[in-house]
Amino acid sequence: MNPMAMMQFKTKFERFCHQHPKVVAFFKGNHRELREGTVIEFRITTPEGKSVATNMRITADDEDTIDMIRKMLS
Repeated sequence: MNPMAMMQFKTKFERFCHQHPKVVAFFKGNHRELREGTVIEFRITTPEGKSVATNMRITADDEDTIDMIRKMLS
């Protein structure tokens, strides 16, 4: 990956964490539950009230990515 892009991502991610502390706290508080077989649901609601949702079941491969994200949050 491009080192400059990584630096930009790091800056944006830190800003995201600062602007959305509840999201960070939610994942930090529930990180032990993010393991193979766990289902995560995502819901988006627009300002107009339109709602869409999906979900994903965590696989063994996903656990490595989740660990990387967890380390970024610490």
